[in-house]
Amino acid sequence: MKETTPDGARSRMGNLKKPEPLEAARKGRKSIVNVLPLALVRARESIMMPFRNLLRRHGLTEPQFRVLRTVDELADIELTELSRVTALLVPSLSRIVRELEQRGYVERETDPRDMRCMQVRLTERGRRLVQLLTPDCEVIYGQIKRAMGREKLHQLQSLLEELETKLGYVEFKFDDSEPDDDVVSLAPLKQRGRPRKG
Repeated sequence: MKETTPDGARSRMGNLKKPEPLEAARKGRKSIVNVLPLALVRARESIMMPFRNLLRRHGLTEPQFRVLRTVDELADIELTELSRVTALLVPSLSRIVRELEQRGYVERETDPRDMRCMQVRLTERGRRLVQLLTPDCEVIYGQIKRAMGREKLHQLQSLLEELETKLGYVEFKFDDSEPDDDVVSLAPLKQRGRPRKG
């Protein structure tokens, strides 16, 4: 049997607004400052996932292969410059280079022009590894280009380079006053290494 409602109730129900979809409701609260970092991280993860799956089959991490590809393209390269190009901090890069050297993929030697600098180059074994992986990497790159479109991908890369350049000139300022203990609890730093014997 069809349910009926009093006219007053029907009138009030007719005036009720339909609930907005979740995305539409959130849209007004979104801030580009808050969304941008997460959007960049998620886009990076989407791009890197197929590369990680490929590299895992060869026992490599993405940072390790980034170093191998860069050294292959730039030949002998100084460690500090390699850090800048690969966007890896020197301590992390030093560890990666050491691991790759132990596996016979790279070798290090002192720069004859400056004995304080260390150069990195590929070994023949490392060069063969890069040559082995490059065709599959190019296939992945091609799939990304087709999914996004060559023109849009080029535009995206240009915008990201512009963003990086412009942010390099920005002086970010923060409130350096002491934090409120009721809000921020500063945990004691963990001791690194083995405890000293008394």
